[in-house]
Amino acid sequence: MFISLFFKCNIVVFNVHEWSVAESVIKTLVQWSSENRIKEVKKVVVSIPSFSMLDVDVLREAFNMMKGEYSLSNTLLEVKIKEPVFKCRNCDSTFTINDVNDQIEKIKLEFGEEYPLHLMPALASAFLVCPRCKSHDIEISSQNITIDEMEVEKS
Repeated sequence: MFISLFFKCNIVVFNVHEWSVAESVIKTLVQWSSENRIKEVKKVVVSIPSFSMLDVDVLREAFNMMKGEYSLSNTLLEVKIKEPVFKCRNCDSTFTINDVNDQIEKIKLEFGEEYPLHLMPALASAFLVCPRCKSHDIEISSQNITIDEMEVEKS
């Protein structure tokens, strides 16, 4: 019997590189499957914030290489990119990634491969400012990597 499940599951990863993200997804799936008597996970849909700049191909490669070490050899990984919405607590302005893209590019130039938003997207408010009032006091939606959907076979 196949069942499609839709749910949100935040994955907290402090070293947000593609390999550690893949490992966190795998470990989350294994634990959840065990707790819910799932025979097989057929497919998993993971959403990642666009400003994390994770390399989706590397994430897929890492997932595919590691999944065989667990009971997930046949699991397909689908990755969706989610665009954050920012809200300034100071002036109440709402803005998108396009409105702060120039700031993100400057951060990438300054830090190179150690781009902090790649490592920890939750740091965005420390590096980005509201385009309207220049405040760092901003809220960011969709900054977590989430498992949004799974297709499973119950035991």
